[in-house]
Amino acid sequence: MTETPQTPVRVYVHFAMAGAFPLRIADLLFTDDELVIPEYHYLTPIFGIARGKTHDVAETAVKRYRTAGTAGLVEFAERTHNVGYDDVERVRLYDGRAIGRPKIAVDVRTGPPFAYRIHAPIDLSSLAGALTELGARRGFTVNSPSKIGFSPVQSLRRFAADR
Repeated sequence: MTETPQTPVRVYVHFAMAGAFPLRIADLLFTDDELVIPEYHYLTPIFGIARGKTHDVAETAVKRYRTAGTAGLVEFAERTHNVGYDDVERVRLYDGRAIGRPKIAVDVRTGPPFAYRIHAPIDLSSLAGALTELGARRGFTVNSPSKIGFSPVQSLRRFAADR
């Protein structure tokens, strides 16, 4: 499998994590046509994080992307979200301040946001610039508040609503 020229990746956010428990490792690929979010293995704190499995999965994802492009990541994923740009309202980037990791949240018109902590080293200002440029062409905005990107009150409400 090779990357097709019709869907080049414009912005690639690698080694992000979503969820509380189990955690899901994901990549976010902003292509010309859509946002593709392959989510890989579900990890628990004891059997995944403590044993370094997060880095193993992230390294495997990079190898898959280099050899097989987006299609290879989708094939590797346990589930994939394909989000058309007409559904993306806004992308929020948080720096995590001094206590947290950077976070990316993609607000969509038809459901909850796709939110991930970024565990790979990243230049947030370059990421914001690239996403702003893409958003101008595809119809979404980018906000970069200097915050941690976490609200305990909202998290408790969401948890209570799920029960």
